[in-house]
Amino acid sequence: MERTAILPFQNLSGDTTADWIASAGSRIVTDELLGSPSDLPIQAAALRDAYASGATQLVHGYVEKRRHGFHFEFIVEDAATHKLRQTLQADGDPLPVFERLAKQVDAGAHEFSSTNPQAVAAWAMGDFEKAVALDPGFGAAWSSWVQARSSAGDKQQAGEIAVRALAQSSLRSPVDRAQLEFVSATLRQDEPAQERALITLTKLLPHDLSLLAQLAAQQMNVRHFSEAVRYYQAILQENPDSSDLWNQLGYAQALAGDLESAKQSFARYGKDPAHAANALDSAGEAAFLNGKFAEAEKDFLDAHAKSGTLLAGADLLKAAYSRWLEGDLPGADKIFSQYVAFRTGLNDPLVPWRQAVWEYATGRTDAALARLSSVAGPVANIAAAQLALWKDPSRLPQDPAALKQAYERTPATSDGIPRVLYAAALAKAGRKDEARKLLALWPLPGAETDPLLQSIVFPKFLELKQELK
Repeated sequence: MERTAILPFQNLSGDTTADWIASAGSRIVTDELLGSPSDLPIQAAALRDAYASGATQLVHGYVEKRRHGFHFEFIVEDAATHKLRQTLQADGDPLPVFERLAKQVDAGAHEFSSTNPQAVAAWAMGDFEKAVALDPGFGAAWSSWVQARSSAGDKQQAGEIAVRALAQSSLRSPVDRAQLEFVSATLRQDEPAQERALITLTKLLPHDLSLLAQLAAQQMNVRHFSEAVRYYQAILQENPDSSDLWNQLGYAQALAGDLESAKQSFARYGKDPAHAANALDSAGEAAFLNGKFAEAEKDFLDAHAKSGTLLAGADLLKAAYSRWLEGDLPGADKIFSQYVAFRTGLNDPLVPWRQAVWEYATGRTDAALARLSSVAGPVANIAAAQLALWKDPSRLPQDPAALKQAYERTPATSDGIPRVLYAAALAKAGRKDEARKLLALWPLPGAETDPLLQSIVFPKFLELKQELK
């Protein structure tokens, strides 16, 4: 598949009123090539951007004025060899010439979303309101207007403009309509509508990897992990060297319960020496989420050995929890003591509180209470708040609706606290089947979403597991 970079066209006419033709021409041609099954258009502001995007061919040209009007000349060249592939010389009005250029690059190119030259000129000069007044079906102008208002911080007006745009039955471009539907859904925080719009866009623009990435992330957010896996795999099929995406794919696979595939993805991610330690940590988290604690412990300890500073000792903490859940509390305490020594070496003032949290989480309530009752200095405030929570569990969040919202808005890899508390609220309300589903994956230790609740997660999780057998 070609990756065609459209560079800005030059205005050599000496007529400043033609500046919009040069500045907007590349945007128009890019739009006309969108959705091609054999060509991915890239609007590049400069040559370096074209090369950075992996372009295989470059399109550039200019407009000048002759006796009978505008004259255009364009060149399509190989990005690697700079050998000439195609040329186009044409006289006439800009829009038909741009469409001819797009069709010469790819015969499947479509016409622009407006054929009204006055409307296009207004859009190119940033007068979006005038553009849509002249052509109510001008999708690119509606989209630009919505984006401009949103960027200015006026979300309400942006949403109102999007609604007006979508009410236009004359919108010519299905891509523009789908983009407007996505923006409108985003502005009103309607996740199902966002998903529908993104799916439509990925069908219309199958080679737009940024769209696939958005859709994969959106599927992760709504916890459709198997669907997220499919989208990440589609991206990596076209861009297998994106190491970060291998990491994201691994988490999606782990959350979907496919631990073996997750391990392979993390191994691919870790081939880059810069990511080797983080890949081990990711593999450890994948194993922990799925209850494979011996594997998790090994990966966490290996990650810490490779780079102890990466997570400031957190891998030792996670290894300690892994050993404890294997059934070896004395062995877990030994690993935790290494974590304490590491944090002490970092001059961490919260070490006493971290020790108390560990003791409380692992069932030694009296020791935890005694430790925090005698602390002073920088840790005194968090100690007092923690003791108040431990002595009065009614302070724990219990409202199912609020917990559901917190759970859904927290990334799946760090949702242990809201997920477990939401499961507890569901169980208390008699909705036990729903609660069980939330306990399919183990919470990860050390989540910082609410420090005071860290000590509660594992006792509550284990209690619920027993209760909901």
